[in-house]
Amino acid sequence: MTFRKFVQIGRVVFLNYGRFKGKLAAIVDVIDGNRALIDGPCTGVPRQPFKFSEMYLTKYLLKLQRSQRSKGVREEWEKKQISQRFAASKWQKNIEKHEVRITMTDYDRYKLGRAKQSRNKIIKDAFRRIKKKSMKAKDTRLKAKAAKKATKKKAKTEQ
Repeated sequence: MTFRKFVQIGRVVFLNYGRFKGKLAAIVDVIDGNRALIDGPCTGVPRQPFKFSEMYLTKYLLKLQRSQRSKGVREEWEKKQISQRFAASKWQKNIEKHEVRITMTDYDRYKLGRAKQSRNKIIKDAFRRIKKKSMKAKDTRLKAKAAKKATKKKAKTEQ
């Protein structure tokens, strides 16, 4: 299957536009091909229609009935621990990383660049040492193999 996440009742969405940008909500009902009724009682998002183009579907799914009340949505949300699971997800970590990068000053970016340079130098030196060591080991194996062949050849000629 190509798609893993579908627009369906109970799908948790990440809002990417408007007043509630960056918050999570659940789809409570599908209005038409462009909009859904969402509700986020645990994140402070009131029940309202929202365009599909203004939300991202997440992998989290709640077992909800069509047009279920906010109380039921809240209970299922807390039972599945959606807020905690999303906070521990890679998606949230990337959002936090992006926010840190936005707030960086020129000097912070300079320091980050220098730190990356020194890290890359350490990695390159370690790689060269390992490569050199493996090349020496390879050379000794080849020499041992050649010596073994020579002794076999010598033994054949003596017979």
